[in-house]
Amino acid sequence: MAQGDSQQLATRPSGGDVVTVEPRDTDEIRREIEASRRQIAQSLGQLRSEVSSTVERALDWRQWVHDHPTTAVGIAFGVGLYFGLRP
Repeated sequence: MAQGDSQQLATRPSGGDVVTVEPRDTDEIRREIEASRRQIAQSLGQLRSEVSSTVERALDWRQWVHDHPTTAVGIAFGVGLYFGLRP
């Protein structure tokens, strides 16, 4: 293949259709990879933050009682009744 700016590479994937691929500069590819890495790192940081806050909230009994006061009183009543009626 001759080298040049308008060079194209045609490939036929196992699926059938011909795919035309434009050659790109390696610096452009590196920039795209670095941008993708930054985006993945940012998304991972956000996911860690969300999971951490969700787990903290789920394991905090005070927050659970605040969110479900009627259920908390019912559970406390049931536990008190159980221990109060035990021989």
